[in-house]
Amino acid sequence: MKNNLNKFNWETLPELFFNESKTKLDKPLLWYKINNEFKPYSWGLIKKRIELLANKLLSLGIKKGDKVIIVSENNPNWFITDFAIMLAGGITVPAYTTYTIKDHEYLIKDSNAKFAFISNKKLFLNFLPAIKNGKIKSIFSYEKINLGLNENIIFIEDVWKGKIKKKINIKVNKNDPACIIYTSGTSGKPKGVVLTHKSIRSNLIGSLDIFKNINFYNEKYISFLPLSHSYEHTAGQFIPLLTSSEIYYAENLEKLFANFKEINPTYIAAVPRFYEAIYKKIINNFSNKKFLEKVFKINLELGKKIYLNKKKNIFFTKIIKFFFKIIFDNKIKKIFGNNLKFLISGGGPLSYDINIFFESIGIKILQGYGLTETSPTVSCNRPELNKIGTVGQPINGISVKIASDGEILIKGESVMKEYFGNIKETKNKIINNWFHTGDIGKLDKDNFLTITDRKKDLIVTSGGDNIAPQKIENMFSSVDFISQTVIFGDNRPYLIALIFINKDYSKKNNVNSEIADHLKKINKNLSTIEKVRKYILIKEELTQSSGFLTPTMKIKKKKVFEKYKKEIDDLYN
Repeated sequence: MKNNLNKFNWETLPELFFNESKTKLDKPLLWYKINNEFKPYSWGLIKKRIELLANKLLSLGIKKGDKVIIVSENNPNWFITDFAIMLAGGITVPAYTTYTIKDHEYLIKDSNAKFAFISNKKLFLNFLPAIKNGKIKSIFSYEKINLGLNENIIFIEDVWKGKIKKKINIKVNKNDPACIIYTSGTSGKPKGVVLTHKSIRSNLIGSLDIFKNINFYNEKYISFLPLSHSYEHTAGQFIPLLTSSEIYYAENLEKLFANFKEINPTYIAAVPRFYEAIYKKIINNFSNKKFLEKVFKINLELGKKIYLNKKKNIFFTKIIKFFFKIIFDNKIKKIFGNNLKFLISGGGPLSYDINIFFESIGIKILQGYGLTETSPTVSCNRPELNKIGTVGQPINGISVKIASDGEILIKGESVMKEYFGNIKETKNKIINNWFHTGDIGKLDKDNFLTITDRKKDLIVTSGGDNIAPQKIENMFSSVDFISQTVIFGDNRPYLIALIFINKDYSKKNNVNSEIADHLKKINKNLSTIEKVRKYILIKEELTQSSGFLTPTMKIKKKKVFEKYKKEIDDLYN
């Protein structure tokens, strides 16, 4: 898609939608499964519902700058609500469906929200106790809730039966906040990241440039990551609008692969853990068939050799690889349907081994890097230039430099306006217009960015060695019996690992010996100071419900270390 700046003759996100809708009123935009069948929602229907809902919010007294919470799974009403809030002059505050009552209490109080949209009864019952000390005026529900409280709840279907009484003339400009997205909070309380229409617009211009050399138009996208996360908010909602693409909302994670086959998406955006799970499943399928396992490993080596452009016997290699492609690669690719162009990975580091695995079987994963505070994309690999092990080159409009201590600094219009109500933290993070990411990384001679670790996660041993644990943790993720790994060694003489076992393997007797063998392989590829000397085997997985993972599946390391402090101390003693 050649980048066309005429696509950006708008300043606010509602303007984006209404500009794009002018010539597409009858064209499908959103698809949602109803009665076991995906049903289309046209641009015209969505436009009408956005206007109806914006009118309803105005009739209820919404003022410019009022915050409105959305607690919902991904569906057409999420999309409609988001644009209606912005059209009425409000600010969207997305909330994760996995939030606890305390999480909601914090969000309502910190954002000073005035309205809320809840998708169903279960989420409503979890939200209701949190509003007692807040200032929520009205609550909308996407389904009929019979709790004897209906007089205080507005059923969204009743809004669709109304009529548009007057044209909306709320003056929203590019510097106004579009949304406040709360960080997932791996340490400390979540912070409200204020993103303006201008910052999101700038990021969209840069993000589309990633695909300028390919045909990237009229795509099919399947949305399953939470829209409450800035990654999906951009990749799964705004980018499709600019590429005349259709958005399909997955039913749930259990039915995701069935949905892939029904929908045949042309691209998929996901987090590394998703690709790790698929990788492990494929490897596991071959592990019980020794002959096929050996042949498949040859296939992988051939694919890796082609990617690394090893010129010795390259023509012969490509011929053999062609036959393996028919036997293995094409069948595996059908996991994602029949029309996949590429996958996108973001939201965390993707293991080199897993990325090269997919590349070797003809599935391109474009790894990128971004933060909520940068709207979110900072850099991404391109379809025609995918340097595995890096997160690509910075997108247009983003400047990246590496500080003297290795921290990645970002500058550009995509950078957030502020942390809501937190001037001190804003000033600590944005210095002379450079946003301090807290990530450690490096730029190579071709301006490809590599992320080493989080600055706060760097380990300094008692011998004074600085070690980045992320690389080591990723090496453990390549086997299916390990769910998560956390490396520890701060102020200690050497590194140890806390290894959390996949629940399907926790009862197997030989797991310990398999772990020991895997550790030996890992240590062979590590320097002396990076080697893991001992480990703790924990026969359970870290989960969000137990409080050890954020809603974006990042590990709360401080909490893990606190829980296993005695075991860690015993290992060193």
